[in-house]
Amino acid sequence: HDVDEAVYLANRVVVMAARPGRLQEVIEVDLPYPRTEQIRLSPEFAAIRNRVWHAVYHQPPAAQAAR
Repeated sequence: HDVDEAVYLANRVVVMAARPGRLQEVIEVDLPYPRTEQIRLSPEFAAIRNRVWHAVYHQPPAAQAAR
């Protein structure tokens, strides 16, 4: 439910499409462990976060039409 938290904690983020509920995208999170708060400032974190955010909030036209 929180994009930053998902990227910070996960090895992969699975994005579901709305109606019908289906798998939209699986995004690998290739950030080293242990993860510290500093990782949130890295360009790698920002790139993954932006990819997840885009997958969640910019669904393809077919998914939007189904609403």
